[in-house]
Amino acid sequence: MSAVHGTMSRRVGITGARYVLLVALACVLLLPLVWLVASSFRPAGEIFANSHQFSWRTFVPGRLTFENYLSLTESGFPRALLNSLFVALSTMLLGVVVNSAAGFAFAVFDFPGRKFLLILVLASAMMPFEAIVIPLYQIIRWFGWVDSYRALILPEVANGLVIFLFRQFFVGVPKEFYEAARVDGASWLHIFLRIALPLSWPVVVTGALMQFITQWEAFFWPLVAAPSPDHTLVQIAITRNISFEETSWGRLFSSTTIACLVALIPFLAFQKLYLRNIASSGLK
Repeated sequence: MSAVHGTMSRRVGITGARYVLLVALACVLLLPLVWLVASSFRPAGEIFANSHQFSWRTFVPGRLTFENYLSLTESGFPRALLNSLFVALSTMLLGVVVNSAAGFAFAVFDFPGRKFLLILVLASAMMPFEAIVIPLYQIIRWFGWVDSYRALILPEVANGLVIFLFRQFFVGVPKEFYEAARVDGASWLHIFLRIALPLSWPVVVTGALMQFITQWEAFFWPLVAAPSPDHTLVQIAITRNISFEETSWGRLFSSTTIACLVALIPFLAFQKLYLRNIASSGLK
């Protein structure tokens, strides 16, 4: 009995030590982010005052100010923030429809060239975006979409990785569901909207989050496709605080803090579904 008790105590101790180690590691990794947020509330002249030493003053502002945040209204940052929200949400909603339909087709229908097309879809997810920037720009210029929301949204709607996630989920759904619905006279569109899509809620959340974050972090393509101030996105607005002459560190840190918080909120809200679906897709 004592041996069993001793074994359990050792296991509890090892588990506790692991948690302590992970918490300590997380705190170390979060220190730069804590310093970033703290510096966004410092006056411009005090941002780097305590950066040469490692103490509590490095991470706790001596004097709080909202001047850095208020000054963002003069730099066009609010417009860029709204632009990014519109682009990211539009891409997310359209992407759920397009990618789920494509994943359903790859999983359910047997058509010529299905495996080859699926390989192309997966290859598109692995290809560096920089490799297709020039031909993609030529296409949107041919359509007359340069410097428009369509140029920012439509090329990012179809996502090879999200299509693969939907395909993996729909493959795991028993075909008896579809066959029973077909016997009852349901169309494939009805089956997709009323049976398949409601079942794939974890994948919908995962795919939506992936596309939202991708668009929220987009920098290179928006800089090329829509350079005007009216279509500036948040990441480009952040970098405009840096120039050869000077860098507005207060605006840079405050705008970065806002951008990080907006991206963090949906991920924290749906992280359980996101991680669960990624894990199950990998196992399948």
